[in-house]
Amino acid sequence: MGLPYRARVNEHVLLNLPGFGEGDAYVFTYVEDTSECGLAHGDGCDDPECTECRGPYNFEPHMVLELEDDGYIVFDFDVDPEGGRANSLHKLDTLIAALRVFRQGLVDEFELYDRRQRELVALRE
Repeated sequence: MGLPYRARVNEHVLLNLPGFGEGDAYVFTYVEDTSECGLAHGDGCDDPECTECRGPYNFEPHMVLELEDDGYIVFDFDVDPEGGRANSLHKLDTLIAALRVFRQGLVDEFELYDRRQRELVALRE
């Protein structure tokens, strides 16, 4: 019997402030903790010399990055160096950078919106 799932990361965070948004926009992140796991064996076989099953093999931890707002997005990541580890980190770094730039753009536009709103109020007075 294998070890039960243990989480290295297990976060479910609502994105909207209370009272905002009609749905439950969220970010869910999960990374399995495999620190106490060894090699896996196919079909319950523990014999490293067995030729009838796939024998011992390495496995990737269960990983989830999920976003939900008005739609649903699930990202795929790899830990195998040849399977895309560098791409997984690049994907995360690019997403983080894009979010930082987008956030600054919003902050800049808040100021311009507020200026126009003040102009509108002054015109109506």
